[in-house]
Amino acid sequence: MRDRNSKGFSRRSVLKGLGVAGLAAAAPTVYVKNAWAEGKSISVGTYKGTQAEYIRQQVIPKFESDFKCKVSQAEGSTLNQIAQLRIQKSNPVFSVMFLDDVGIPIARDEGLIARLDLSKIGNSQRVAKRFVMKDNYAIAFCVSSAAPYYNTESAQPLTSYAQLWSEDFRGAFMMSTPKQTQGVFLPVVAAALVTGLPLTEAQYQISKAWDKMAELKPNVQTIYESNVTAVLQVSQGQAKVGGLELSKVVLPYTTQGAPVDLCYPKEGIFGVPGCMTLVNNCPNPDLALAFMDRMLDPEIQKGLAESAYAAPTVSGIELDPAVAKLLPYPEGRLDEMKLVLLDWNVINSQRSDIIERTNQIFGVRG
Repeated sequence: MRDRNSKGFSRRSVLKGLGVAGLAAAAPTVYVKNAWAEGKSISVGTYKGTQAEYIRQQVIPKFESDFKCKVSQAEGSTLNQIAQLRIQKSNPVFSVMFLDDVGIPIARDEGLIARLDLSKIGNSQRVAKRFVMKDNYAIAFCVSSAAPYYNTESAQPLTSYAQLWSEDFRGAFMMSTPKQTQGVFLPVVAAALVTGLPLTEAQYQISKAWDKMAELKPNVQTIYESNVTAVLQVSQGQAKVGGLELSKVVLPYTTQGAPVDLCYPKEGIFGVPGCMTLVNNCPNPDLALAFMDRMLDPEIQKGLAESAYAAPTVSGIELDPAVAKLLPYPEGRLDEMKLVLLDWNVINSQRSDIIERTNQIFGVRG
């Protein structure tokens, strides 16, 4: 700046010449990351249990801080989540809803969820193609396996599902209710044993399962609805074997030293992808998609897998070796473990009949 008596410009003259408008134009532009989300809020329906706790403690606080937003979390199961969406269809409260793959065709066909814009979910590019589901109406963030579980002190692991029908398990099998997703798998197993077909094909032959299911009745001690209670009872020796059940329910007890573990029969095991969906006409959909993207972040994927024992769906995750050996990950292990994903478009059309026939055989009241 030159002397005020020179022909140059003083600071005062420059400011006077610019005026207020000029000052605003001259000020440097400050870019605030994620400013578009500031002050917005979404409600997210998650699963229950360990996953919910991880999301509550490790995902939501940092997401709220990064986006200057508010996230409300409610826990539930797939059928309960769908019931909520139906009630709120004309005026949605939730923006993101977690659903097992069994619920995706139902929610899509009823107009409860919207097709995902994957261009707004950057981490979706890392997700295995088989887990971007139902024409982009859902994207899986984890995969639980479902298989029989057994008391490691009183029984040996099943090498074939056929052993469930053996004398060794007379009155010693705790069977999961057909009302739950994993309860549908056993009739598929029965159909496979009757027809000789692999599980992937036997799912289309469930009508042939019922005589075989009736033969199982002497071995069934009870049909349970509380999976956590049943796993604890098997671990305490009240039954020798149970299931079929989800890995995320059983394996936390296994790794804590309880005498209970999953079996991996030669016929294969079942997969239950945990999926994220965007609620149709929901509040703040862009923030909802950002939350989905955060759930697919490699760091979050690793933390979820190691806390809840459900496999990641994105590539390139280095899991703790103790956890890695238990999960169908990386993707190549899905085929090695013969992990089967059911065709829920077909199964759902028979769901009521499956529940009714099972209840009739085992004397369960509706």
